[in-house]
Amino acid sequence: MNKKVRINEIKEIFKERVFTSHELYNFYLQKEPNLKKTTFRWRVYSLKKKGVIYSIKKGVYLIGNKKIFEPVIPKKLFLIYKKIKSKFPYCDICIWNVNWLNDFTIHQPISNNIIIEIDKYAAESIFYFLQTEMENLYLNPNNTEIEKYIQNGKQNVILKNIIVDSPVEKKRNIIIPKIEKIIVDLFVEKDLFSSYHGEELKNIYYEIFNRYSINFSTLKRYANRRNVYLKIEKFLYAELSLNINKLFIG
Repeated sequence: MNKKVRINEIKEIFKERVFTSHELYNFYLQKEPNLKKTTFRWRVYSLKKKGVIYSIKKGVYLIGNKKIFEPVIPKKLFLIYKKIKSKFPYCDICIWNVNWLNDFTIHQPISNNIIIEIDKYAAESIFYFLQTEMENLYLNPNNTEIEKYIQNGKQNVILKNIIVDSPVEKKRNIIIPKIEKIIVDLFVEKDLFSSYHGEELKNIYYEIFNRYSINFSTLKRYANRRNVYLKIEKFLYAELSLNINKLFIG
């Protein structure tokens, strides 16, 4: 099986450029004209698992070993998520802990906030529901509240309206943001994430893009939804020499 996967040949032929599933399949067909699609899909799975290739969007790959973003989810997030869902089962919820970013920073920020994004129609109801048992709870805080109360070293819980069609995923029965969403939200919400801006933002982006598999289609789509794609594209090129437009095909 390993011989048929042809890892060394793939690394040599497709090095330093984006390539598609169609190109990879045609490469194998030159060696095995009767190769079945099902067998090919297993080959792709094997190449990903071995860290030979990684996806940048569906059916598009680069050579290299990039991990999938798999943050540690603390028990408190599960408890909050379950509590909200038990009372508001049809409400969209996305939850995460800002200290997930600390692995990517040089200095350790003083904030340790939990972000909960929820449907706008249920925001106030959920706020009052949680307020009876939870301290340091804020609903769509303004800049003054953020500066005075939230950047204080305590663990605050921040309720925000969720952006429609945000890139999220289910992990261990709760919904968390995909790494592409975190990248864009960090860039947009400068006040809420002020501890992670300046030089730290460059450090965070550098580490994320070097360590993890990023779906650039998802990133571009969400950045466009938040009206910052051109700005974030310019920032990544100027600060990290990353030309994300070159990572798209079609």
